[in-house]
Amino acid sequence: MQRIVIVGGGFSGINVANKISKKTKRKNVSIVLIEPREDNVYEPFYLYWSFRKDPLKKFHIPIRKVLRKRVQHIPALATKIDTKNKSVDLSNGETIRYDYLVLATGARMAEEKVGAYEKDNVHHFYLTKATTELREALKNFNGGTIVISPSTVPYKCPPAPMEFAFMVDRYLRKRKIRDKSTIKFLYPLLRPYPERRVAAKIQELYDKRGIEFVEFFNFERVDKENNKIVSLEGDEIEYDLLVLIPPHEGHKVIIEAELGDREGFVPTDRFTLKVKDHDHIYAIGDCTNLPVSKSGAVSHFSSPIVAKNILLEIEGKEPTKKYNGFTICFVVTSPRRSLLLFFSYAYPPKKFGLHNLFIYGLVKKAFKIAYFKAILKGYL
Repeated sequence: MQRIVIVGGGFSGINVANKISKKTKRKNVSIVLIEPREDNVYEPFYLYWSFRKDPLKKFHIPIRKVLRKRVQHIPALATKIDTKNKSVDLSNGETIRYDYLVLATGARMAEEKVGAYEKDNVHHFYLTKATTELREALKNFNGGTIVISPSTVPYKCPPAPMEFAFMVDRYLRKRKIRDKSTIKFLYPLLRPYPERRVAAKIQELYDKRGIEFVEFFNFERVDKENNKIVSLEGDEIEYDLLVLIPPHEGHKVIIEAELGDREGFVPTDRFTLKVKDHDHIYAIGDCTNLPVSKSGAVSHFSSPIVAKNILLEIEGKEPTKKYNGFTICFVVTSPRRSLLLFFSYAYPPKKFGLHNLFIYGLVKKAFKIAYFKAILKGYL
């Protein structure tokens, strides 16, 4: 029997497991998903949850509910990957052998590298606990300077920090303290988004809403004693509340197996999604070094490629299916409005709706329903 082992049960892992299960009725293929958590989290909702009181159950779902019956879920942590013996050691003491391995471990939030998140006024919105604390800090904020900045690149969902700037502007206006507040968005580039036309639209909206854009700010450290964020160039910006996107890196199990690059991201063929220099191993999602955004949309459009190529290999054929880098992105500009971007390896965002339309906002918010009902399950 051919065994396909998938390490990581976030969106990427569950989606590719279900896609493989859907595409094969073979009785001689088993699919194993290794993930210590019992629930899956709809991570895009963190952006909204920073400002709301929705219960956790609104964006959590038991993994068993969305996995197809043929997929075995082992609720344990992968502690060691042995590529020579084709095995994975687990935290429960088991060792699982594989014929094909899919790495879907995601990116780790290296909060310890910032050394400031223990302060009451330094936060982020990429994890449940962190978002809970940020929500409380925003509720207690009564005016001053809010600074928003990435600490490094790449990070998950590239537009997320600028989306937060729009959302916090709306939140402060609703609380009638916007006139007592300054919002500063720091970015390492000349413009607030890499693509020129998108950046122009974002800057237009920033100007309209009084959000200050600080260009060429390359984060170095937080001076937490003096409430300042310091750049590599020596610039210092004071804050009353700092929203700092934490450094992202690969997980320990990837690094120790020597499957990652300097940051721990997996060198992955951008087309076939095979791990470079390793037979029968594929990678998908935020754990890869693919030259596209780290987002659920990338995982969604690349998961069929992983599934089809593994099945081709099982049949003794070459893995010829190719991912072209296509993805879409909704950029939230208010609770009900978004911009829509399309891009791929071949072109930067060139087909997009830069009209801040209400309908794009509705689609963004409604996407959670499709995520749990159809996308995770591999129907779309």
